[in-house]
Amino acid sequence: MQIVGLTCRVGRAVSGSAEIIRDLVEEGGSILVIGPPGVGKTTLIREIARMLADELRKRVVIVDTSNEIGGDGDVPHAGIGRARRMQVPNVNMQHNVMIEAVENHMPETIIIDEIGTELEALAASTIAQRGVQLVGTAHGMTIENIIKNPYLQMLVGGIESVTLGDEEARKRKVQKTILERKGAPTFTCAVEMISKTECRVHHRLDATVDAILAGKPPLFEVRQWDDFPNDLMEYAPMPEKSHGETSDITNNNIMSSDIESDVDEKDHSPTWSKKWSTSESVIKRSSPMQVYTYKILEADLLQVANVMGLEDVIDVTDDIGTADAILASSSELRENPWIRGVAKFHQLPVFVIKSNTMAQMVKAVRMILGLESFGPIPKKALNGSLDIEIEDDEPKRKPSLEEIDALEEVRLAIEYIVIPGGEAVELLPRRSEIIDRQLELVKSYQLAAEKSGTEQNPRLQILPLRLNTKKRSKSSSVSRKKTSPTSEYTGGVGNGTTVTRLPILPE
Repeated sequence: MQIVGLTCRVGRAVSGSAEIIRDLVEEGGSILVIGPPGVGKTTLIREIARMLADELRKRVVIVDTSNEIGGDGDVPHAGIGRARRMQVPNVNMQHNVMIEAVENHMPETIIIDEIGTELEALAASTIAQRGVQLVGTAHGMTIENIIKNPYLQMLVGGIESVTLGDEEARKRKVQKTILERKGAPTFTCAVEMISKTECRVHHRLDATVDAILAGKPPLFEVRQWDDFPNDLMEYAPMPEKSHGETSDITNNNIMSSDIESDVDEKDHSPTWSKKWSTSESVIKRSSPMQVYTYKILEADLLQVANVMGLEDVIDVTDDIGTADAILASSSELRENPWIRGVAKFHQLPVFVIKSNTMAQMVKAVRMILGLESFGPIPKKALNGSLDIEIEDDEPKRKPSLEEIDALEEVRLAIEYIVIPGGEAVELLPRRSEIIDRQLELVKSYQLAAEKSGTEQNPRLQILPLRLNTKKRSKSSSVSRKKTSPTSEYTGGVGNGTTVTRLPILPE
């Protein structure tokens, strides 16, 4: 045999390189790492193996085909920690060694490098179905390359052609023959390695594949980390920011470059709660507060902000990396726990509402902007994220049926007539104490109200006027006394209440 060339590859164990996806590793789901050659896939899964074995105390088995993960020789490299390594005598036998590792060594996690054949993809699917966490790599730029690869399609659930009926095709507005996912993916999440310092995280691989097959852009998160030239052993994940100036909450809570232990991470929640409760009002910011909404209509939140006169200080963003806070419903948080993991990574508070009612949205907006205190100490979730639950204002006593009917009349009038149409609504005559309860509810919507009727039959009229609490100068107070109408507007806050007309919203 004549040697005509030599390729020398030097593998390095970079401690801390997997900190950027620590939340995915701790959740226990199977992770697929995708990227072109030389981008750092093997270095990443080598550190994941050490993290699982040493820090999370799991039984980890590495199927090392070309000895790239644990190094050549009988004794593996110290970079894999307490993980065990199974060498593959022949490249064509990798799928057999994968099955043998599950059957004979009782692993909790199996690490596989470079899944490239159909037999290896089938073996990986078998391992995932047996309840073992799987961490593997595959060559490709994006998940779309895996979908188009006939040998690796099984990793994302397989692709099949489906013929739709005429009615179903018209309903979906697609062709009669479409591509759909055949089954559940082998991996629960995927990481696309863009470069050595940047990656894209797909928290739900099944949703990403469905979106690609439907021709829609998939939902993913971009993560970056910086390497320090003075100490290459330390890494810090840094979320992207689209606006130049961020809030004090975000700037003071960016993750430190020192990788802290689990004990140190327990102190993040008190830092957040103290910062949110003691910080000044966010209305003083030069840029709007960016809110990421999950399964909550953006139009509802923007409409509430518009009614409250806060449309210039709060905005909705689709990129969780640029968000200052997360707003989600409690039911969606229970079904999608990965939201808390993302919130912990970006050090963002999660505001939880029980229902998508306008009253809850108004209270959530006020708490996000710091206009209303949190009340009780916010609850810290199991993975370290900060959950701030938006509680309903509980009445001091049990209301009567007449009070319930009166308050429901106010709610329907505001949400269906006053806010959408910009029209005033005169309510039915009520007793004075019930009118006071109605007035409190009108105040919570930041609207003005006017008492009318006689003393025997008093009634309340809700006006399409928005209340703004501002400190007035003496000159403005004098001018107001000259131009104020004779009717009495109620529902303001102290002497610093001004009223401006609501915009008529489109249908």
